[in-house]
Amino acid sequence: MTEAGGATVAVTGATGFIGAAVARRLAGDGWRVRLLARPGSQGRLPLLAGAQPVIGELTDPPTLQRLLQGAQAVVHCAGAVRGATPGDFERVNVAALAALLDAMDQAGAPRLLHLSSLAARHPELSHYAASKRAGERLLVQRLPAARRLILRPPAVYGPGDRELRPLLDGMARGLAVLPAPRTGRFSLLHVDDLAALVVALLAGTVGWGDIHEPDDGHPGGYDWQQLTAAVAHVSGRRVRTVTVPGGLLALLGAANELRARLFGPSPMLSRGKARELRWLDWVAAGNAGVSGSGWVPRIGLEQGLRDTFTG
Repeated sequence: MTEAGGATVAVTGATGFIGAAVARRLAGDGWRVRLLARPGSQGRLPLLAGAQPVIGELTDPPTLQRLLQGAQAVVHCAGAVRGATPGDFERVNVAALAALLDAMDQAGAPRLLHLSSLAARHPELSHYAASKRAGERLLVQRLPAARRLILRPPAVYGPGDRELRPLLDGMARGLAVLPAPRTGRFSLLHVDDLAALVVALLAGTVGWGDIHEPDDGHPGGYDWQQLTAAVAHVSGRRVRTVTVPGGLLALLGAANELRARLFGPSPMLSRGKARELRWLDWVAAGNAGVSGSGWVPRIGLEQGLRDTFTG
């Protein structure tokens, strides 16, 4: 069992939405945090008293040695979410993870809490999903159960979110452009609840050795009508819905991939992402496997939406 007082946790991906929230929660709960940032991105690190930045690439062994020196645990939040080819995702989601595991072999056996994705349940859907599943397999092969824990969050939202925020903002203005069938269901989790779960799991042994799919505790997840109704209630505005046809979404994804190959940068919407968006069941398995950690989700949908819109 690891206690916060004086213990050092290394965090990758701390310039990102989830990684920054995790780092803030760790520091607020008394952990010493060491934060990895790529050269040129250190200005996006959260400003935390006592935090130690490590500047370098996730695949660079000397950088990883500095990151891991004396660390009792690693929270691996870094990941590639944009891309047009398998390599765009595998370089970060698989190869960089392998480099991190190599460095951990030399670093006194810290534990690794890995932020994967619910998409890893269906690697056939996209290059992204396949890379996240491959990363999970690698982690299971390389680390004993007592030193690894995998979280597959569902759609994560909250202040600072850039992926769901455009969709939610459109709803708040009165128009929901839905990228998926209205019959689809999905789980949600506020970023602050996810960060609190990470910290709770680091403090003990509950859940280690397993893969968990946490959510906000809403039974059966949500459908699009429930989400738009919640946004309407929070914004005070009636929300009209329009569903993007699957063929059009796939066509847009293909066009984005072609543009990325010719000009860059990597797109968020690809043909694989279109297939993910059209999948009907993104309901997480739930919180039973982590219940012994003392964590419970505390932020309901409407409160979370208010946080998102004002953050």
